[in-house]
Amino acid sequence: MVPGVHERDPRLLYIASLVAAQLLVLTAGAAAGEERTLTRVVYEFAVTGFCGSLDPAVEAGFRAELAAVTARGGFDAESARRQRLRGWIAAEEEWRNRGLGGNRAWCAGEGAAAARHFQAITRGELQP
Repeated sequence: MVPGVHERDPRLLYIASLVAAQLLVLTAGAAAGEERTLTRVVYEFAVTGFCGSLDPAVEAGFRAELAAVTARGGFDAESARRQRLRGWIAAEEEWRNRGLGGNRAWCAGEGAAAARHFQAITRGELQP
């Protein structure tokens, strides 16, 4: 055995956790600035369901934003259905891609942010 191979430097773990936290903040900021498409709204709602953060306030905010985005987009029934399906499928694929342990970070990042977004709409803090 080679001495020190399996030892971890606590400072490196601390630096790695700081970098990961910064990446989460930057990703959340970029997601907030992107256009809210019908597919994205449904994807985020599905993530809240996968992550167990779905509650009546999340559902009410989702329904309000779904109606607003659909009205703004002027979709016919079929194109709206297809975009909603894309959102559900994207969430399902992402959930399957994460594996058992990877869902924790996904839920702590995207899942929590999506739940807060929909709850803010329900409280009237955000416009759908």
